[in-house]
Amino acid sequence: MYLTRLAVAAAIAAGGLSVGLAGPAGAADPHALGTYTFEAEDGESATWTISPCSDDTDHCVYVVSSGNSQRAPWSGNAYWTVGSWILFVDQPDAIMCPGGGSAPGRNNYSWDATSLSGYASIFSGGACGGEAESIAIPFQLTKVGSGPIQYPTAPVQVQPLGPPAGMPPLPAEGPAAGGPMPTETDPAIVATPPAISTPSDQLTEQEVAEPGFNGGGHR
Repeated sequence: MYLTRLAVAAAIAAGGLSVGLAGPAGAADPHALGTYTFEAEDGESATWTISPCSDDTDHCVYVVSSGNSQRAPWSGNAYWTVGSWILFVDQPDAIMCPGGGSAPGRNNYSWDATSLSGYASIFSGGACGGEAESIAIPFQLTKVGSGPIQYPTAPVQVQPLGPPAGMPPLPAEGPAAGGPMPTETDPAIVATPPAISTPSDQLTEQEVAEPGFNGGGHR
C-alpha cells in the first residue's frame, strides 16, 4: 500500500493501539479464527486468514496475508494484549515510496479485538529519501468466513443396519416383518389349556378296608 505520512501518538509508535477489553480465555480465541478482508484507508486491500499458532501458545493466532499487486504475501504470529491483537512482521516492501518503489522495514499491525479496526504503523527511518518519521495507516478487518471446522475422521455408521450377529433372521410375515397386528381371535395368540384326563382307577370298599391302607392298623 502507499503509506500516507501521518503524525501519530507516541503510544501507537511504541506498540500499537490498545483498548481495555476482556480477552480470550483459551490458547486460541475461536471467535478470532477465520477469513477476513483487510482494507486500509489508503486503498490497499488483501485477504487475511487467521488460524491457531502451531505451538498452541496462549493468546496467539497465526495470520497469513494474501498480498496484492504492490505488496508480497506475508505471515506472522499475532498476540492478544489488553483487548487488542498486535503483530510485528518484517517485509521487504514495508514502506511504499511516494514516487514508486518500496523499502524494507518492520510493520506493526495492531487491531481492536472487538471492532476489528486498527493501524499499520512503522518508523520510516528516512526511507525513500524523506524525513525519519512515524507512519500509521488506519485499516479495517471484515470477517467473511468462519474458523476451522472439525469433521469426523471415520464413518459414523461403520456397519449396515440389521440384527446382531448370531440372531436368527426375522420372519417374512407377521408383525416382526411389518405385517398387520393379529386380532384377539387369531388362533396364533389364543391360549388353549391342555386337556386333563379323568383317572380311571377307582378304589373299592374292600381295598380301603385292608390293613395298612391310609395308615390303618397302626397305633
